[in-house]
Amino acid sequence: MELHENRSFFIDLDNTIWNWDELKIGAADLIDTLKSTDRNVYFHTDNMLLSRQGYAQKLNKMGIPVQKEEILTAGYVAARKLVERDIRKAYVAGESGLIEEIQDEGIEITEDAETAVVGLDRSFNYDKLQKIMKIAENNGKIFLCSTETSFRRSRGNLPHQGPLNKAVQEFGDTEVIGKPSESYRKIFESYFSYFPGKSVFIGDRFADVETGNQLGMTTAAVLSGEISEEKLRKAEEHEVPDYVLTSLNKLRRRII
Repeated sequence: MELHENRSFFIDLDNTIWNWDELKIGAADLIDTLKSTDRNVYFHTDNMLLSRQGYAQKLNKMGIPVQKEEILTAGYVAARKLVERDIRKAYVAGESGLIEEIQDEGIEITEDAETAVVGLDRSFNYDKLQKIMKIAENNGKIFLCSTETSFRRSRGNLPHQGPLNKAVQEFGDTEVIGKPSESYRKIFESYFSYFPGKSVFIGDRFADVETGNQLGMTTAAVLSGEISEEKLRKAEEHEVPDYVLTSLNKLRRRII
């Protein structure tokens, strides 16, 4: 199916729509075009600095109208995963976006827990690592919300969660629940209403492409983040997108 025949577009945020504090060139025009032609536009991210509500407010301030329910974050996926496992208490290493989503599901955040949830945490320290180690030593469960290594701001790259994961994984088994995990896909499928055969999953990482492929959607990789033409030549079959785009303007022209 050609891109212009699709009705729903699921677009990543970091390194795809924005450099955190500024929109990518062509982002606003792309979304205006999609909405003006009666396409459904949704957003997804493994960045948990903000909650879904926080991202909705941020996007609206940037001139992109969106509702909380049109955004899926790894923080919300983590919260729903805890509910599905009937986990009512968890230790959380993360920031306000992750904490807010978990608390909104009625889950108590406490050090006295048998489960740890680890997200992007710019205040991660030895004390937090020790608490996670204790949970692992007691055969507790450790969920990792993302595998991303960096995200971009207008003035340069910042570390994401990936480096923290390496420290946590020293203590035992962990489970990734962000893209492209099965947990993420199952919650995605129940969260959004869409027809896979008429939907496009867009992102800048191989994790995005793999997620979209597993969901049965058309996939488009934007060469603005992890993916490059050189890496694509070495990619595994499940990581190969249907379309490769150098910019969001190119995507917009393919849709009109």
